[in-house]
Amino acid sequence: MIAPIFQRIRRWCVSLLFFSLLLTQAFAQSTPQTAPPDPPAAPVSTDNKPPDILDGTLSAEGDLEDDEAPRTSFFRRPTSLDRWFAWKRQLHENHGLNFGGSWGVLWQNYTNSAIAQPNSVGSKFTFNWSYDLFNRRKPNAFSFDMAIEDRRPLGTNLPPLQAGIGAGTIVPTAATWGMFDLGITQAYIRQNVLTNHFQYTVGKIFAPNFIDAYPFFDDNRQFLSQQFSTSPTIASPLRGFGAVGAWFPTKNGMYLKSGMFTSLSSDTGSTISNFFTKNEHFYFWEGGVSGLARSGVPVQARGPMDANNIHLTGWYRNPTNGSPQSYGIAGNANRMIGGQYMWFVRSGWSVGHFNNWALSGGIGWRPAKTTADLFGAAFGWTRPTVPVPGGLRSQYTAETFYRFHVTPNFAITPVFQLIQHPALNPRVDTMWVTSVRARLVF
Repeated sequence: MIAPIFQRIRRWCVSLLFFSLLLTQAFAQSTPQTAPPDPPAAPVSTDNKPPDILDGTLSAEGDLEDDEAPRTSFFRRPTSLDRWFAWKRQLHENHGLNFGGSWGVLWQNYTNSAIAQPNSVGSKFTFNWSYDLFNRRKPNAFSFDMAIEDRRPLGTNLPPLQAGIGAGTIVPTAATWGMFDLGITQAYIRQNVLTNHFQYTVGKIFAPNFIDAYPFFDDNRQFLSQQFSTSPTIASPLRGFGAVGAWFPTKNGMYLKSGMFTSLSSDTGSTISNFFTKNEHFYFWEGGVSGLARSGVPVQARGPMDANNIHLTGWYRNPTNGSPQSYGIAGNANRMIGGQYMWFVRSGWSVGHFNNWALSGGIGWRPAKTTADLFGAAFGWTRPTVPVPGGLRSQYTAETFYRFHVTPNFAITPVFQLIQHPALNPRVDTMWVTSVRARLVF
């Protein structure tokens, strides 16, 4: 009964995608644009509105909000899509409909690779769509969000996710740059209620977007290695049916968040029946303090940043597909220094997962006059627990990147990773991973 309904929704959503692409051709015009001024400081809310901690940039609405945030540049070219973006903003304002997309390409090179593929190129296409169904322009708007994606290798046998693991690292060198055909990867409802003090999301969602998230967890925009995005110690599912809620019990920034997902993920299929019929689930709970609780600024993955966040995350996963049960704890702390720097420290511990210890720390810098740019540098350690004779050695990872916005909607990011003692390639002690990431927003 449910499957035919989902298929009808899927056909309708794909039709909407092609209709939106036709609108792009009809309304997009190439006109010069001057760089906008520096964005103003975030206003202090008079009603202590809590941040939207359920909309990171790997969700549909969070991705849209960050792509449409003000950009400043220095000696850069303006975008030719100014009128197109202005029309989309007006459509969102008048009708509660927001949509947009991006296309990314990532090239990686691996020294001392354990497989006969030292290079990998991946493609990532994303189309996001969000519509306020009820209570439009109100804090308690009831919204439906959807993401349509396509990921694949370009001219190489393996995309960066699988090629990096094949090269010998137990921590993916590009965690979300895998492969699947065009399809619906997220489709969910969301709402803020009780005067913005409770948020919920229900539907097909990308679970890592909600679990132990922090400002640098998006490998479309920031660090590529999973060492510095999602924790390597958390046995999180990926795309599947689930529900998450967040509650702000006080006015000092404290929040409590919890969620439940099916452990049986499907990139572009439906898993709603698995959620209700199979006892194979992933649970998590998180408590912390958000530095943006008094500002009303959404906690997006980079954008305004959750400047001073500290949280503790616990999780449990039922036995799934023959795998034993697993559980663990992860922690995060990040804090701004001045107006442009932020440091972070993250850790994790688990039982029953293939990595049982991880620790990482780093710093990010956003130039004052080029706020779209971002520099990051970090170092981390992961200890695997895969049962092989003699065990697997601990792996150390260092990464640095600089995201350079050529135009407000086109960025190029060179990234360098140094992997010491790659756990899945015991023949070598050092592996370098050189990457170039390009991303176009439309």
